[in-house]
Amino acid sequence: MAPTRPEAVSTASTESLHQLPSGAQTPAAEVPSRAGSPLGFHIPSLPGSRAASPTATPGSSRPPSPLLRAMTNLSMSQNKQRKEGGQDGSDDETDKEGDDGEKERRPSLGESLSRKGSLKAPLPRRGSSPALAPFLAKYDEFTGSPSGKLEKICVIGSGSWGTALARLAAQNAAEKDGFDEEVRFWVRQREIPGKGLLTDIINETHENARYLPEMKLPENLVAVPSLTECVKGATLIVFCVPHQFLPPVIKELSQPGVLEKGARAISAIKGIDVDVKTAEIYTYPSIIEKKLRLPCSALGGANIALEVANEEFCETTIGCPGPEDCALWEAVFSTAMFRVHAVEDVAGVSLSGALKNVVALAAGFVDGLKMGGNTKAAIIRIGLLEMSAFTLEFFPSASAHTFSHHSAGVADLITTSFGGRNRKCAEAFVTSGKTFDELEKELLNGQKLQGVATAEEIYAFLKARERLDGYPLFTKVYQICKREISPEAIFEGI
Repeated sequence: MAPTRPEAVSTASTESLHQLPSGAQTPAAEVPSRAGSPLGFHIPSLPGSRAASPTATPGSSRPPSPLLRAMTNLSMSQNKQRKEGGQDGSDDETDKEGDDGEKERRPSLGESLSRKGSLKAPLPRRGSSPALAPFLAKYDEFTGSPSGKLEKICVIGSGSWGTALARLAAQNAAEKDGFDEEVRFWVRQREIPGKGLLTDIINETHENARYLPEMKLPENLVAVPSLTECVKGATLIVFCVPHQFLPPVIKELSQPGVLEKGARAISAIKGIDVDVKTAEIYTYPSIIEKKLRLPCSALGGANIALEVANEEFCETTIGCPGPEDCALWEAVFSTAMFRVHAVEDVAGVSLSGALKNVVALAAGFVDGLKMGGNTKAAIIRIGLLEMSAFTLEFFPSASAHTFSHHSAGVADLITTSFGGRNRKCAEAFVTSGKTFDELEKELLNGQKLQGVATAEEIYAFLKARERLDGYPLFTKVYQICKREISPEAIFEGI
């Protein structure tokens, strides 16, 4: 007998899924959801915003930005002070005379933003926008263990993304307090004809030529061919292997004495695991946590590995089970050019990283059909809506804000839909007529295409739950991949 169908339809209000715990207060910039809001929240006009005139354009009716409001508040405050002091407010000098004859400096804009009442929203942490502050986890910055014990980092995985993350972690371990400087990353050993063993080459040249060519790696980043040797003594373990390789990795790590007591983990693995027989779905952090008994966080965002390695500015989201994990993982990865935002939403970050690959296939189909920006934008919007609705329906503890406010949601979807491997292969699928297996070998240099596998798993799960009708875009992507319908049919019924 099929499992009981949820009463809440995925595209309806998710108000019941976002009730705060007893005694908790709604953040200042966050308002409760209301019926008819598919993403589970509603943003009203900010206090002080002017009403739109009948002839105004949409842009002119928007409230001023927090920065503009702060500047206006500062100006009004200074004018008031001048009038009270007998000045007419026309003085344009930056400095003014104090009682002792010395010039009194006018507060800088940065200082004005920190004054009480200058902004309604909480101030940003570690470079975050003031508008984002209410939607971040609250925790103290990690500056080292009170006991003096050093945290030791290891990275399981050496593909382009695993290498980029290992590079960030090694840089921070060398520069920040509280970390063992050596960072190990697991490299599956192979012989390179005429050059020697791969791990020896990486450690001698400080370069992973196969996945991040011409990208210098820190000298404290050490390639290790043995998985058990890689995790030996590690207190912070980063999982970044293709999802099909995770089961054997877990099997080896679950042996007695392999993992350090009290270790923590974070997963950068994209994908999900579906048990069709029981109609259940699992994220990889939950699998790691259950099998290895490690508290496991999730990392995801608009992060193209080569751009991260090139130190181009970008953001990422880490979903953590608690404040201590937030502080540790932010310290591991955050740099001036790699902005880390922490939230206490492991499921949301995990699901967004998996589901966006399905939507990216749809975006690639649009490109293959030679359709323009309007069409692609519509597909991305519908896809984001289904991503959020799916997660909130089957993982009620997740937050809609992870999809609408954070890099793991809308930003990652945009990046993947315009430049990712799933989009690239989906476009070629339409234009070349080749299968995805053929395109994977031809275009991806041995890397695996995750969108097709995820589309199959999502379809199987929704079919088992009798919910295919709630997610028409996910359903059509699967059908196109299986050549059950033509790419042109993607627009029917969505």
